[in-house]
Amino acid sequence: MRCGICGSGRLSPVGELTSSDSMQKRLRLRFPRPGALKARPTFHAGFARACRDCGALLPFLGEEERRRLDAEAEGLAAAEGGPADPDSEPRDAR
Repeated sequence: MRCGICGSGRLSPVGELTSSDSMQKRLRLRFPRPGALKARPTFHAGFARACRDCGALLPFLGEEERRRLDAEAEGLAAAEGGPADPDSEPRDAR
């Protein structure tokens, strides 16, 4: 595994990722609502590695959250204002 910022292979071991001292305040990956009455799909990023060269933090999902994301991935929409994904085709492509 390499750092996504500088390309270094000098990453820390996996650590627990929290946004405060409370376990309820973990970092979340959230997507727009799939419908008016449906909850926003949310996934908790509970783990991370840090690059020992540039200091970038590389958060990731635990196995249970990753499986849930994989199961729901086809129905997720991109957040508005986010960067464009050049590898994906527009959903309206005909």
